[in-house]
Amino acid sequence: MPNNQTPHDGGYRRLFSHALMVEDLIRRYVTPPWIDRLDFSTLEMVPAHYVSNELEQRESDVIWRLRYSPKGDWFYIYILIEFQSSVLRFMAIRVLTYIMLLYEDLILKKRLTKSGKLPPVVPIVLYNGKRLWTAPLQVAELIESIPGFERHIPRFEYQVIDEGHLPRQQLEPLDSPVTGVFQLEQSQGLEEIRRIVATLIEVLDDPELRDLQRDLTTFTRRAILPTRFPDEQIPELQNLQETQIMLAERAATWPKQWMAEGYEKGHLEGQRMALAALVETKFGDLEPRHQDLIEKASQDQLGQWFKKILSAATPGDLFRV
Repeated sequence: MPNNQTPHDGGYRRLFSHALMVEDLIRRYVTPPWIDRLDFSTLEMVPAHYVSNELEQRESDVIWRLRYSPKGDWFYIYILIEFQSSVLRFMAIRVLTYIMLLYEDLILKKRLTKSGKLPPVVPIVLYNGKRLWTAPLQVAELIESIPGFERHIPRFEYQVIDEGHLPRQQLEPLDSPVTGVFQLEQSQGLEEIRRIVATLIEVLDDPELRDLQRDLTTFTRRAILPTRFPDEQIPELQNLQETQIMLAERAATWPKQWMAEGYEKGHLEGQRMALAALVETKFGDLEPRHQDLIEKASQDQLGQWFKKILSAATPGDLFRV
């Protein structure tokens, strides 16, 4: 596991270690035309460490497989999910490399279809960054074109799900845990997060989903709340019910605290602007060093300068420089 793993990285890997999350993702946001031939009851996670030593250390990748049944027969289809928080121009090359390494492993272990072919792999990039995903989806877009050379260029395309830029109507209704995660990623305020958590409690009201609810709680506490409320202390939470109670309690105190802090900050900023205006009126343009002193001054220091400005003969007298 890399040392620079973020809460988002570990959180997503934990969430998508649950078969329900993968099924939701495929049904709701991938929706292949052959979805009715997939047997989701056969979903099983495939250890990713065999792909390569490098991939073994990448906690953001998961691989699943499930049965595909055309005309009574069946073979496995593999689902490769790569989690990204930043736009990577050559993402198509990275995903294709993972698939080729997976195929090498399947060949080595003789896990082919009955016809002796390799199983299909569905490549999905789940992106939760702020910028719009702009990286090419096809390998061909990354290779210089030469007339008549087309047949030598790999034909490969992955699917990207840009969570932060999904249309709001695509995220309604909130009737699945994946949609809940995507709504949390797009959430802005305390009340919106409370609404999402309350709905997820209903969606996951099943003893068999207790582990998923726990991982959603951890994801919300470590990856969502700290980015929305960076100055607040978030207590340890065991489940979504505790999360909802905590948010309800904070809803009564956080807004008042934010208003008080905002008033104090605004009042102090107003004093700095007023002093700077007085200094410029009396002495002319502020020197950068004096402007810097004003911007860093405490309220007590500003008060002292206000008292001295009428008697000060020069800016040096005022600021004691």
